[in-house]
Amino acid sequence: MMAMAASLLGLSSCSDKSSSDFGIGFQLYSVRRDLEKDFEGTLKKVRDLGYEGVEFYSEYYGKTPAQVRKICDDLGLKIFSNHVPFVQMMGDLDKVISDNKTLGVEYIAFPYMDNPSRPGVDPEKFKETVAAIGEVGAKVKKEGIQLLYHNHDFEFVSLPDGTIGHDYIFSSTPASDVQVELDVCWSDYSGFKADDLVRKYSGRIPVLHMKDYYLEGKLSSDPYALIGIEGEGNSSSGGGKFEFRPLGDGVMDIPAIIEAARENGVKWLCVEQDEPVAGAADAFEGPARSAEYLRKAGLLK
Repeated sequence: MMAMAASLLGLSSCSDKSSSDFGIGFQLYSVRRDLEKDFEGTLKKVRDLGYEGVEFYSEYYGKTPAQVRKICDDLGLKIFSNHVPFVQMMGDLDKVISDNKTLGVEYIAFPYMDNPSRPGVDPEKFKETVAAIGEVGAKVKKEGIQLLYHNHDFEFVSLPDGTIGHDYIFSSTPASDVQVELDVCWSDYSGFKADDLVRKYSGRIPVLHMKDYYLEGKLSSDPYALIGIEGEGNSSSGGGKFEFRPLGDGVMDIPAIIEAARENGVKWLCVEQDEPVAGAADAFEGPARSAEYLRKAGLLK
């Protein structure tokens, strides 16, 4: 409650700014179960919450990229980015590029690093994967699309030489080929303040993933491992508790992050709610509360 109050008090620092500071987007993974049931109706609900753009996750539930583009165009939603599994990029990059040109994206994001490639599991395999990401980024860039890397928490561990895995990704790839899609929740959970990272990678973070969280006690396991890619709800272990929260309802200093984003070249704030708010009636409650937070901050109409 204290974090929420502090966050709301901080809104005054950005309430006089116009809604043109950023594009305000929404990662559709947050409502994936609804999309599967009613694709167009779910996108309309997202639009009606006030979100200006959407980020897909390479799942269109039987529709072609051209059909998806038309639906979003008709709704007035900009498809600014798409999360594409790396196996798809490596398997048929030409098709990935063609599909995403049809969608009209500005960005393709590497969304998730499988366990064997993570810096804390196999540092050499991790470095090989980073090199491959750089090669894909260079090819995508030639086609007029920017590759982004989206983090979770496991990138923020040290390699044997002491380098943080997240730092290695961006020190080992040209900024022109691989840019940052910082997930502020996971960086903060890992002990790295998101506003500091926004400043550190100034000009290299076009898209910022915005979500809040609540942590009580100490977890004995990684929260994302407990929740899982297709998990249900939030998680607890070892006496600790972890919950994804709407913006302003958790432990993060959202106004400081927004101010850092404004000062360091961020183009899109992309709201994500990995799992529904605990006790919520549906998956839209969290996104609606985050939209209202940004509306009160003067960033959303």
